[in-house]
Order: sequence, then structure tokens, then C-alpha cells
Amino acid sequence: MARKSSADNGADFNLAGRIAAYFIDSKLTLLVMAFAFAAGVLAFLITPREENPKIVVPAANILVSKPGASPKEIEQLIVKPLEAILQGLSGVDHTYGLATDSLGVVTVVFEVGQNKEDSLVKLYDRVMSNLDRMPAGTLQPLIKPADVDEVPILTISLSCTQLDDCQLRRIANDVLEHLRRVDGTAATFLHGGRKRQVNVYLDLERLRAYNVTLTDITRVVAATNVDIPSGTFVARSQVATVQAGGMLRSADDVGRLVVATSAHRPVYLKDVATISDGPGELERVHRIGYGPAYAGARFEDVEAPAVTIAIAKRAGANAVTVAGNVLAELNSVRPALVPPTVHVNVTRDDGRKANDAVNLLMEHLAIAIATVVALLVFFLGWRAAGIVTVTIPLILFITLTVGLIAGQTINRITLFALILSLGLLVDDSIVVIENIFRHYAVRGADRLKSAVAAVNEIGKPTNLATFTVILAFIPMFWVTGMMGPYMAPIPFFVPVAMLTSLIIAYTVAPWAAYRWLQVAGHEGEGFEHHDHAGKLEKLYAGYMRKLLAEPKARRKFFLGIGTLMALVLAMPAFNLVLFQMLPKNNTNTFNITVDLPEGTSLEETDRVARRVGDIVRAHPQVETWETTVGEAGVIDFNGLLRGVNLKQGPHIADVRVNLRNKSGRWTSSIDIVQELRAPMARLAAETGANIKLVEDPPGPPVRATILAELYGPDYEQLRKLAKELRAEVFGRTADVVDIDDTVTDDQVEYRIAVNREKAALIGIAPATVAETLRAFLAGSDAGTVHIETEKEPVPIRLRVAAADRRGPADLERIWLTNPLGRQVRLSDIAEVQRVVAPKPIHHKDQRPVVYVSGELGSTSQVYAVLKMWNWLRTHELPGGVKLTQYFMADPETTGYSVRWDGEMRLTLDVFRDLGAAFAVAIVLIYLILVGYYRSFAVPLIVMGAIPLTIVGVFPGHALMGQYFTATSMIGVIALAGIVVRNSLLLIDFILEYRRAGHALDEAVLEAGRTRLRPILLTAFAIILGTAIMAFDPVFGGLAISLIYGTFASTALTLFVIPLVYYLYEKRHAG
Repeated sequence: MARKSSADNGADFNLAGRIAAYFIDSKLTLLVMAFAFAAGVLAFLITPREENPKIVVPAANILVSKPGASPKEIEQLIVKPLEAILQGLSGVDHTYGLATDSLGVVTVVFEVGQNKEDSLVKLYDRVMSNLDRMPAGTLQPLIKPADVDEVPILTISLSCTQLDDCQLRRIANDVLEHLRRVDGTAATFLHGGRKRQVNVYLDLERLRAYNVTLTDITRVVAATNVDIPSGTFVARSQVATVQAGGMLRSADDVGRLVVATSAHRPVYLKDVATISDGPGELERVHRIGYGPAYAGARFEDVEAPAVTIAIAKRAGANAVTVAGNVLAELNSVRPALVPPTVHVNVTRDDGRKANDAVNLLMEHLAIAIATVVALLVFFLGWRAAGIVTVTIPLILFITLTVGLIAGQTINRITLFALILSLGLLVDDSIVVIENIFRHYAVRGADRLKSAVAAVNEIGKPTNLATFTVILAFIPMFWVTGMMGPYMAPIPFFVPVAMLTSLIIAYTVAPWAAYRWLQVAGHEGEGFEHHDHAGKLEKLYAGYMRKLLAEPKARRKFFLGIGTLMALVLAMPAFNLVLFQMLPKNNTNTFNITVDLPEGTSLEETDRVARRVGDIVRAHPQVETWETTVGEAGVIDFNGLLRGVNLKQGPHIADVRVNLRNKSGRWTSSIDIVQELRAPMARLAAETGANIKLVEDPPGPPVRATILAELYGPDYEQLRKLAKELRAEVFGRTADVVDIDDTVTDDQVEYRIAVNREKAALIGIAPATVAETLRAFLAGSDAGTVHIETEKEPVPIRLRVAAADRRGPADLERIWLTNPLGRQVRLSDIAEVQRVVAPKPIHHKDQRPVVYVSGELGSTSQVYAVLKMWNWLRTHELPGGVKLTQYFMADPETTGYSVRWDGEMRLTLDVFRDLGAAFAVAIVLIYLILVGYYRSFAVPLIVMGAIPLTIVGVFPGHALMGQYFTATSMIGVIALAGIVVRNSLLLIDFILEYRRAGHALDEAVLEAGRTRLRPILLTAFAIILGTAIMAFDPVFGGLAISLIYGTFASTALTLFVIPLVYYLYEKRHAG
């Protein structure tokens, strides 16, 4: 049983005193410490790891086909009604529409944080309940969720120069069958490689000679390729099932199908077609190439056919564990399933990426802890420092445990939050231990009573100081958009760490101080009083005494502070401090997208893609690159939100470049992309391709860094304005690269116009013409071959050989047969018309829109957009059109306007939200201070330290050559709590000395001298603890704000706040 002391019975103790009295001599304290350590280690081991916090953005694409409808018809009949139906759904943020030939696509994006399952169920119900409003001839809508959880965390590429892509796909399928069994995996799929199929290349001359139609072949395949349970036989107490029909099980079976008769003899399918079993025609290409930085076995100077296995993890699963287990399973099955000639490359491993990022920041956290501990030993001596050091892992472990219970993950932002809180969480224990030391020195008699009394004495101001820091961070929970969940670990973990530090300071710190802290004795047993500390206190006291005594010195001091503030606040106006959302990050991958004019053949696109690969191969930091032609590459989170997963066609290509790990190279991915821009631009100019180098964003992705949305009443005029905006504004703005728009170039289209009267007289329906032409040009599936060992369906593909369908002249060879057996040439009932293909129409939130986009080389989008805004404000576009510009508001429905979206809109939203969070934090801090001091004026004096932080923040960014970013603003919010904490403790000590009977000037002087060392110690702890973050590409701004803001505000607060309070009290008294 814990020994009770007289301290336990102190009726006048506040909450801090009562807690200390209970735990200071209790065996429960040791158990709490042991439990905290055990729970923390467990939490660290089992909490899921990821590189960045998960951002839940429910979204889905609704695809609706209406064959034969033009884009304008699709817009009016499909897209507009569907948008109107879906816009009213609760939780919908935006709708995006696309009307193309025969197809309408409406993308619904819900607000960030909406429940994914509920959102998709609402969407499905709304679409299905309105099917009756779809026009006749419309096919069933296809709803495809754009699910973040289906983005692969692991991609494995199988490549070989001795096997074709179809054989590689079969091997990859065998491997995937084993990998998808690993616990924690979710969506799995193959990317690249042609599937096995039975190719039926129809011979037009033979079809005509035997009078066989496409309809005949399709009907025969469907009627023959059946095997139906027909019932049972019952005899002698036995039941036997009966199957009737017969499946097609090989290409030979398909070739022996009787499709007609001629001269009373059967005509087999093989008589009118060439039949083969193997891959279909090449419609997509997937390859891998090896760069100079690749260390393994390679195919020298050649890109090899490849198939990629893509694996996503289940929601909530640990990416590190899932990826590790999948790779372990791969290694176990590889010898049996993968031939030695096939190379296996892990081309994406988000598990390893997350683990590396977390481990690196864990190292940074350990370095920060060691630095703070060294600082504590230097200032406090080894005993006091040892006590504080024990509290640090306790606080961090408890914080991680709370995070695990709350469903948080360990990611980069989590660890940055812990590093940020490190300098703050030691302050409570330092204040407690220092006061205990002071009481030991003064009272000395009963150590237990003295320790409890010391905790009780500083309990209220310490509680208040801690809660001011907590209140500074809490409002960040209400940051909207994707930045909200991205930054959410900061307002979660910092307040939890601060609250935990307060509890530990009242429980563990007194318990340890009671046993280990000594007042007199050997060097290092208590608080060290170094000569330099004493000199600093004397210097401070001397200058402070002069300011208190001489009004002229005070006026000069305040004039200097005011002048300095004015100069600092003017820095942004003179571009000495520049603003940006987030700086670019150094990553291990980037993408290159290639868009050629629509109508470009796959062969030509592939040729350009190979030249892109040649440029990439020449860079010494490239390990591998994966090329996909004809469709988008394996989707990632950035691409999912940009909508590139829907891109397909022979004119597009995607190249994903994998660099040497950033821990092993000096050149950043930012610099590598910049080095590649010039040769890529030359290639684009030579080939007419639009080549973009897309870097992984440091934060939440946006559709484009600079995005102009053009609205107006005439869509054709919008297209013209987009081209003019692209050339006159985007093209002439420095450092704007990868410029693009959604206006497609004119593309030739051939329309087969059927003469209805002639067709009706002959007995041939237009649908027969369309069906025949589709089989002739694109091919059609007549059924499947049933092969039990195959893991994918094997279709029977009907089409005409490529040599027989190269142009309109080949259509002359198509003959049709009417129900009476009469053959008619297609040209007799139809006319080939060469026209310009109708162009797609885009919508956003039910309004027609045209997009113009661009990326930035190395500067901030803020200043590029402002230059464009200023040009448009003073100029008209060719044609005399003047655009009304919008940033935050929605454009008016009349006239022509441009709305700046992309990263600029995200920047404005984030700085607006952070500014609002800062304002709310100040209001909350003021309210709690008013309640504590019972005064309106004193809290304003305490909070007077907040504007002093800017004196350090802006010059710090200028000196470091860094942009003021969103994380810099988070640092300013953190500083508000930190400096108020110091001011509060200064004022509280002044009041304490006044209550003890000291004169005002003496109380002000002594309070400053008494609090000098703890304030400096806290400042140095924050500076040294966060210094490790200063060179991080994303969170460097936060570190700069904290380091320079803490330095400047600490130096000024020690003088300004006591002086202002001194003047306030003198005026109030006089």
C-alpha cells in the first residue's frame, strides 16, 4: 500500500497538486510507466504504416452509351439529365460531364471525408431509379467507382525478349493466382499482354462465293456452343443427370463448324476463314526498359515486352506488411512458375516506400530527441535532464497508443507532428522539476511536501499554458478539401502529446524528482548554474532595468520594434518573401504522358514512345521505365484524381520512369525532370506530340497546377477562346510548361450513309449494315471457347485481315445478303462520306466548360496565375472578347468568363482555412485567458507576443531562400500557442511577486530573470528539435517558421511583454 503523507490531505490543493500528491509515492506510478512503455511499443509495431495519410474522396464514373448519337445529342439527352439527377445528391462536391460520339460520361465527386459505401449506394440508387428517364436506344448505364482502395500498392513486371506478350500474360496469370491469396490483398489485375483468343479472319471472296453472311456465322456459333442440363434419368434407385449440346473446346472445333451448305455439301467455317489460336491483333503495347542505374540482370539497349501484376491492399491493412508478404509469396512460387529467361522487377512498392519514409523520419525523431536531451543535460545537469528524458518516450508511446485506438496510421505527417511537438512536450516537465528544485532549495525539510507544493504552485498557469498550445492546433481540424485529411495528424497528435505531457508532468516527473533530484552535493546532481547563464541573466537584468527606469530608452525600444515590424510586413510586397501551396518533393518516380493528334496510328505513337524511352535511357539516374501505348499506365492516386485512368486510344502513351532510390543519389527528381524537359520539348516539336512530364505532387493531387476553366454561352466560341488563351497567355508566361487544352484537333471521319429506300426494297436493314461493318473493321466476339485450364475467357474473334481494311476503297469488297439469299454490294445501298468528326463537349457542375492547363517548371503557381490574371485584366483576346475572371466565386451564367482552378484554387482554399483556423485559435486563446485573468486587457498583453513571431518568420524564409507555404502557416499557428505560453508564465510570475509584496518594477524585473532560463530552454528545445525538418522539401517551411519565429519572438517577448504590462499597471494605478 502506498504510504500516505500529510501532503495527501491538502484540502487547498488544486487538481495538479492532488494528482502529484497521489502519484508521488505510489507504486501505481511504476505500473503506469511500464504499461505505457509496453502499450507504446505494441502500438508502434502494429499500427499500419503508409507514406501519407489516406484521403477518402468517394467518386464514380457513370458511362452511358447511345449508339449513333452525336456529342451534341449525348449532351442534351444523356449528360444534362444525368447531371441534374446527380447534382441533388447529398454530399456531392462536383459533377463532371463528357459527351462524345455515342457515349456520355458523368463523373461524380463527393465531398472529402464522405462515407464511401454510403455515397456509392446513394449514387447507384439514384441512377437506377431514374432509368425510365433515359431515351430509347440507350444502353444500361455502367457505374464504375473510382476507388482509392483499388489503387495498387505493388506492381511487379514480368518481361522477356524470347516470349511474346501473350505468353508472358499466361505466366503472370499463374503467378497472380497465388499472390491474390495473400491476406490483406484486395483488387488485383494484370496490365499489358494480349489475351489468348481464337482468331477467325474472314475471307471476303469466299464468303461471297459460298453466300455466307456474318449473321450466319454468329448464329451458328451461338447455337452450337452450348451445353445445357436437360434433366435426369432415374433407374434402379439411381439418378443420372443428362447434358445436351456440346461446347467448343479448341480452334479445330471452331474451324469444323458448319456455317452453310453448298451443292448439298457442308461449308465449314475453316472454308471461309483463316483460323488460329493465339494472341489477337496488337491494340496496346506494354514494355519495360533498363537505364544506367539498374543494378540487376537486364536486356541491353532494348525494351522488352512486359506484363505487370498490380495488387492493391484491403482498406485498413498495413501496406508494409501486405507488400512484404506478397513479395515473400512471389519468391516462393517463382522457381516453379517463372522461367529463368523471364525477368521479374518490382516497379512499384508503396509498402517499402512507406517503410523507408517512416524509418527515415524515425531516425530524424531519434536525432531530435538526442539533441533535446543533450540540451537538457547542458542546461539542467544530468539528474534533472534524466528525469525529463524519461518522460519523452513515455509521452510519445502514450500518444502512439491513443493514435492506434483512434484509427490513425504512422505516416510522414504523423511523425512530423511528433517532431513538431517534441520541443513543446518537455516544457511541462521542465517547469515542474525546476519549481520542485526551487522549493527544495528554499524549504528543504520535507521533500515530499515540498515537491507536492511545488507542483500545486505552478499547476494553474501550467494548465493554462498547455491548453493555449492545444487550442492553437485544434481549429486545424476544420481545414476543408483534401488538405484537411492530409494535415489531420497534426491537430490530432500534437494536442494528444501536449495533454499527455501535462499528465506525465504531474505524475511521473514529481515521482522521479522526489527520488533522484538533489539540491546540494556533487556537480551535476541538480540544476547546473553555468557562468554563461549567470552572465546572461545579468545582461538581461541590466538592460531591462534601464528600460524600466528610462522613458526615453523605452520609446527608442518600441520605435525600433515598430520599424522592424513594418519592414518585415512589407517583405511580401517587394517579393522578398514568396508564397506557394507546397514545394515540389524529391521522389523516386515520375510519369511522362504522350498525346498525339487523334487519328494517329498505334505504330506511330509507339515510334514516338520509343524515342521518349531513348531520351530517358540516357539519364544516369534512371533504373527502369515502363511504356504503355494505347491506354494509360497502371493507375496511381495522382492519376486517379486527374482522371487519366479513362484515357485510351492508339494516339496516347504513358511512360513511368523509376529512378535510383533518392537515398542513393544527389540529384533530386525535380532537377532530373528539369533536365529532361528540353529534349522532350524538341521531340514534341518534331513529332507534333503533346509530351508532359508529370511529377508526383507533394500533397493532395489536382487536375493541373494551373487550370483555367472557360465558361460562356457559345461552346464553339469557347473552343476558339481556349486556343487563344493557350497561345497568348499561357504560352507567353515564363516557366509555364506542359500546356494543354481539351479542344481536339479536326479529325477525319468516314460515315456510311445507308439509302433507306434502296435497303428496304432489297430487304437489308441498316442494323445489318452496321453489324457487318463493325465485324469488318473492329471485329466482333461470336462466343467463347471453353478450355478448363485457362484462367481467362478465350473469345472467338471474327474480323477481316488488316490488309483488307486499310481504307474506304476496301469497303467496295463488302457484300451483303438479304433474307432471300440475294447478294448486294454495300456500295449499292450506302454512300461513303468523308466528314470532320464531331468534337467532345465537357461539362462541370452542369455548365459547358473548356479547360486550358499548364504546369510549372520551378516557380510558384501563385505568381504565374497573377501574371496571367493581370494580362487578362488589361487586355482583350483576339476577336475582342474580354474575359471576366474568378478565383473563389462561381462564374456568372452570362458572358464569357474564366475561373482559375487547379493548385491556385487549392492554395487559396488552404490559406483561407488556415487563416480562419489561426483566427479561431486566437479567439479561443483570448477567451480562456479572459476567464483566467478576469480581465479584458491582460489577455491582450499576453497575446501581444503573437505578432512578434512575424519578425522571425518572414526574414527566416527570405534568408533560407524558401517559399512561404501551407506548412509555414502551420508553423505560425503553432507559434501562437508557444509564445502565448511564454508570455503567460511571465505575467503569472509578475503577479506572484506582486502578491508577495514586491514593487511593480522589481516584480517585473525578477519575473523576467526567473523565467529567462526556462523560456530560453524551451526555445532552444523547439529550435533544435525541429531543425532536423528544415531541409525537408515539404515540411521545411514549418521548421523555418518555428526556428526563426521562436528565436525572434523569444528575444522580443522577454522585453516587450513585461514592459507593456509594466506600463499598463502604471497607467491603471495612476
